[in-house]
Amino acid sequence: MALYRTEAIVLRTRNLGEADKILTLFTKERGKVSAVARGSRRPRNHLMGVAQPFTHSTFLIFRGKNLDSISQGTIINAWLYLREDLLKMAYASYIVELVDRLTEEYDPSERIYSLLVAVFERLCNDGLETRLVRFFELRFLRLIGLDPQLEHCVGCDTVVTDTGHQLRFSPREGGVLCPDCQRRRTDALSLSLGAYQVMRWLSNADIDRLSVLQMPEAVADEVEETLRNFINFHLQRPLKSLEFLYTIRGTS
Repeated sequence: MALYRTEAIVLRTRNLGEADKILTLFTKERGKVSAVARGSRRPRNHLMGVAQPFTHSTFLIFRGKNLDSISQGTIINAWLYLREDLLKMAYASYIVELVDRLTEEYDPSERIYSLLVAVFERLCNDGLETRLVRFFELRFLRLIGLDPQLEHCVGCDTVVTDTGHQLRFSPREGGVLCPDCQRRRTDALSLSLGAYQVMRWLSNADIDRLSVLQMPEAVADEVEETLRNFINFHLQRPLKSLEFLYTIRGTS
């Protein structure tokens, strides 16, 4: 069996037998990997700490024929606030489920790994959660080749401008529609100028500048609904984490 060392974030865990866990990790060099942490459900086991959801650690892993096996783990950042604050936990759960559902095992992407680390580091900031998650969605979708088209009409490829014309967004076609093309589409969503401008800004923003973004509640809700419909179009089944998130926020 080959032995490798890697940094990784725990996306999810599931129990195996009486004392073990199978961890789904997003690693720095190998992308998504499943590995068993033997004995990690026993008190004082040396893998107990690194086998917690969202934990950022360095792992020493044996590459197995059917399932990798974790030999050692050292925590880099436990990010306890992601488990102690229910709202932050709900957003983090949504983020990791989205990554888990839209990536394949052993498909390396150091940029997705770095994006996860950057967003989790900044989720400690109260009041920034919504902007961080919308930023994550747009950046993650770009990295996996599913980013929505916001600069050109997906119907005719003309440049879209924010001149005040009513725009619409087509989840099926993957982007905005100009006034001419939207007349021939019946399934597109209305997209206000404010929501369009926020999505354009977020898709090109630096993560450290999110605090300067002014996003009224109505615009934030519209951007969220637009991206939710777009993401749902690419999923075979709804994300389980959304029900938990909506419960915590008291929304739907």
